[in-house]
Amino acid sequence: MENIEASVKSIYRTFINENKAYPSVDELKRLIKAELSDKTAPISKEKVTILKFIDQFILDTKDGKRINSKTKQRFAPGTHKAYQNTLKALERFEKYRKAKVDFESIDLEFYSDFKDYMLQVEKISNNYFGLHIKNLKLFLNESADQGLHNNQKHNHKNFIKLVNEADAIYLGEEQLNTLYNLDLSPNKRLERIRDLFLVGCWTGLRFSDFNAICPKNIKGDMIEIETKKTREKVVIPIHDVVKNIMAKYAGLTENSLPPSISNVKMNEYMKEVGKVAGFTNLEQIRKFKGGVAIIENIPLYNLISTHTARRSFATNMYLLGVPTISIMAITGHRTEKAFLNYIKVTPNQHAVKLREIWARQAMKVANS
Repeated sequence: MENIEASVKSIYRTFINENKAYPSVDELKRLIKAELSDKTAPISKEKVTILKFIDQFILDTKDGKRINSKTKQRFAPGTHKAYQNTLKALERFEKYRKAKVDFESIDLEFYSDFKDYMLQVEKISNNYFGLHIKNLKLFLNESADQGLHNNQKHNHKNFIKLVNEADAIYLGEEQLNTLYNLDLSPNKRLERIRDLFLVGCWTGLRFSDFNAICPKNIKGDMIEIETKKTREKVVIPIHDVVKNIMAKYAGLTENSLPPSISNVKMNEYMKEVGKVAGFTNLEQIRKFKGGVAIIENIPLYNLISTHTARRSFATNMYLLGVPTISIMAITGHRTEKAFLNYIKVTPNQHAVKLREIWARQAMKVANS
């Protein structure tokens, strides 16, 4: 700065000496610019586009430079993958649209075009599109906080994520007993998968958690584990079914549980198990593809996945009368509304549950 100041003063004095007059503002600007252009030109920086920002955002998340504000810990790998999927979706849309996507170009017109592309061309579900919008809003808010743009059109009331309640199944206690008593000894592969699935059904843990239970997590009659997604500590009593499975694998595996397996393979093999178990009844399932509701009749065994275990736990515990707050402490749902949307209870089951509560109340009055 001192060198620049000295140069400006020298230019000013030289002009006066040579011209015997003061320079005009424009003349002085021209002389200063000519003298200092090579010295003061700012170092050219590559423009940060939204796609480049997202890419760096993902790297910072993976490296732990960004942490979860709620848990004060790193984000789970599933979060990195979700961000990456949104980035790839934007890149595909940019190529399809033949127009660059950047901070200032994201408005209601972009939203409409992006939605049409994702729903009509890629044929994704409304909920999956909603996840992309949720991530995109996060990227835009974070980049605005860093002063990279002033665009706030993504906060418009019509720039919304689409959410449709998806039809999903659960296995009732009777069906779980059928699975447990199923003789799969001739097929050890399916037997191990069935046993691991039942661990999920009677612990309520996500696949990533019940598939990774370590000896240190087993403390007496309890399983104590920090969940990978939310980093919250949960304590779960070991159900008799899980105890029997642990006795079966004692000495065969380090944690006395069936060997771990990938999510993809387990989903594939559990459909085989379900078919062997006779779960062939048709379930009417409503799906949203391309923004349109589609009703399909699908055999129950074809709908079983690792997530079915967790949903089965939550629903069965609710039907058994376990307090909602106790179930939520294990499933991680933060509101009762979210929990009640998650479980699969029919209107008839709700009525039966209410009748049982009334019967207990009547019994208390009679005994008082």
